[in-house]
Amino acid sequence: MMWNNYLITSTRSLTKRKLYTLINIGGLALGIACFILLFLFLQNEWTYDRFHKNANELYRINLKYGEIDQPLQDLALTPSALAPAIKSFPEIKAQTRVYMPNMQVANGNKSFNESRFLYAEAPFFSMFSFPLIEGNAATALNGPNMVVVTASMADKYFGTTNVTGKTIKVNDKNYLITGVAKDAPSNSHLKFDFVGSYSSLGIEDKWGSANYYTYVQLTNKSLDQSLHRQLTTMVKEQMGAVSDKYTFDLIPESIKDIHLYSKAENSVEPGGNLTYDYMLAITAILLLGIACINFMNLATARSADRAKEVGVRKVMGAVKKELLTQFLTESAIITFFALILGITVALLCLPRFNDLTNSHLSFFSDWKLSIVLLLVFIFTTLMAGVYPAFFLAKFKPVQVLKGKTPINKGGGLRKGLVVFQFTAAAFFIICTLVVGEQLSYIQNKNLGQERSHVLVLNGSRFDSNTLAAFKTNLLQQSGVEQVSASYDSPVSIGGGYGINRIEGKPANYSMDITAMPSEKDYLQTMGIKLIAGEALADADIQDVLKNDENSKHHFYLNESAIKKLGWTPAEAIGKAMSLNGRNGTVKGVMKDFHFASLRQKIQPLIVFPEYNWFGEILVKVNGQNIQHTIAGIENSWNSYQPGKAFEYHFMDDDFNSLYKAEFQAGKLLNTFSSIVILISCLGLIGLAAYTAEQRTKELGIRKVLGATTGNLIVLLSKDYIKLVLIALLFAIPLGGYFMHKWLTGFAYHTSMSVKIFMITGVAAVGTALITVCIQSVKAALKNPITSLKSE
Repeated sequence: MMWNNYLITSTRSLTKRKLYTLINIGGLALGIACFILLFLFLQNEWTYDRFHKNANELYRINLKYGEIDQPLQDLALTPSALAPAIKSFPEIKAQTRVYMPNMQVANGNKSFNESRFLYAEAPFFSMFSFPLIEGNAATALNGPNMVVVTASMADKYFGTTNVTGKTIKVNDKNYLITGVAKDAPSNSHLKFDFVGSYSSLGIEDKWGSANYYTYVQLTNKSLDQSLHRQLTTMVKEQMGAVSDKYTFDLIPESIKDIHLYSKAENSVEPGGNLTYDYMLAITAILLLGIACINFMNLATARSADRAKEVGVRKVMGAVKKELLTQFLTESAIITFFALILGITVALLCLPRFNDLTNSHLSFFSDWKLSIVLLLVFIFTTLMAGVYPAFFLAKFKPVQVLKGKTPINKGGGLRKGLVVFQFTAAAFFIICTLVVGEQLSYIQNKNLGQERSHVLVLNGSRFDSNTLAAFKTNLLQQSGVEQVSASYDSPVSIGGGYGINRIEGKPANYSMDITAMPSEKDYLQTMGIKLIAGEALADADIQDVLKNDENSKHHFYLNESAIKKLGWTPAEAIGKAMSLNGRNGTVKGVMKDFHFASLRQKIQPLIVFPEYNWFGEILVKVNGQNIQHTIAGIENSWNSYQPGKAFEYHFMDDDFNSLYKAEFQAGKLLNTFSSIVILISCLGLIGLAAYTAEQRTKELGIRKVLGATTGNLIVLLSKDYIKLVLIALLFAIPLGGYFMHKWLTGFAYHTSMSVKIFMITGVAAVGTALITVCIQSVKAALKNPITSLKSE
């Protein structure tokens, strides 16, 4: 019966002040919806690879190498000979090598390039928790030309998941389907559509190159240091011949650390960004906190309205506990409706949020969300209700009933909370503007090579003769300007090589360097400028195509490379050297261009012609009637690669993929900055409306005495504008400091101009001014006679 009374009284109180109730519910709902979405995202990020049953025992072995006394390069890739060599180690229960090339997969008239084709050894499905819907995990990869497909791929190629025992073509070879796996979860760094048996590759075990991922399962998770010591001893023995100039180390890294903490390059997929995750976690807490602050501010600001009610209740025998229960019930009702509305908004926004974050989050995938929502309800009810409840319950009934209402108590806290809200809002505006400036800088940065209007095709199926014929055919089309090919993407060159036997250097001199094989016209196609030397001639390519001990190679070094070697561009031309056993001379010096992320300084680079294999065919188009040109390229493709899927993308896509995390952070900052400002303004609307209401009689008197509407607007607005200006004093140095730290993560970056802080100030003050003025104008335009009758 008592609880019914609390509910009825609370409902009446809330419906009496509809504006404040709607502001509280709307603000809390927005805060809760954002908190839910960010929680789902962060939970996905922070639980990467933890779903494996043996997660504590699973490690990837990384390779560190480099010249002695020089910074070491950290690679996720290892030599193919590593896994067999460590098989007998007592710490290791199981191991598997993983190789991930792009493969052409076909069934009947369905043919596609598949980038998530993974080769692994037999223990793969026993080590990792990727359940098979069909097939035997222990034997699915036992022999050559066997493949496990995911359920979605089975449906894509066959229209059913009942495909075990059927065959599918992989690069024109028939593979037996031995199992169907569930699709890999989104919080796995090993995402695959196909898993082929490693023995299908027929690869010889070698220590000379690192192109394979090596995963091990330990007998006990505490043995990783013991394994590291054994790996260190073994790699020194294997690399003894060059250990006087180079250092090597093999380091086991927990699979649970790979996504967020790994520094190793060339991982299966780009890792997460812990800094951005922390920023999003802070954003989630701030959004919920700011919404609760609105509740607290409006509740305490309305204390005068509730004072007489409290006084009467106390005179009638109500004790503090009952008053606290009453006010907490009101808080709980508002929070409950806000929670329901917030969940609804989150559900409606989840598909768009998934697009924004390139995720596949599900609202009902984990029971933890229900627990979190319960905690959010309790936390929000208490945070938003406890202080106002104590504040109102402390009123003394005698003073209240005499009309002495302590309406100014809590004013300092209210002002402090408004300052906090707008400090957060201004901080987010600064972050959004700086990230936007940096992304604009990245997009407009002159890389020193072409990236617009360069079409990228899969070159892995072309031999040198077919490529030459295909190139000739394409160049006959009016929309095609240049054609070439390369081993790597031109904006993400990662090949690790070494040069030695360098003319003019000591016999034992050598240098690590990034290098990439390419086709003859690569430099012209990509618009890379030569500052010395000359372009390749057909005769030079004939020297390369001999492919024997008489082959003569031609090297193009960039400015950074010749500076490190101590040469001028003119001196470099004709210098002899050996690149991983390829003997040749320097043919030209390239002007430095960006071939990796702008986070890194331009490093020494060699580009050299070699026709053994190309990963990408590069077609520079003229930008006019692109769709017609692409259709012509597709026709040519079908002539030279019949039955093979024609798939393409633009070089811009490769470039943008380097900054996936930054673009994602920029979009999220734009979205949540707007929501922080909106929630802050909702609270300001409520406070301004209440202030205007409390000063109705004063405004009427001032108007009778000659005050203009403008005077009254200034009177009502100035206190809030002062609070926003104080907030800016906190936000500007705070935002400036953190964004300066963020920018230093890029070797090439924009500068933080005064313009950013001016825009922030104008945006914060302007938004607050408009918000307050809406309510101030209403109050100022009231007829003074009506105002004077208000009491």
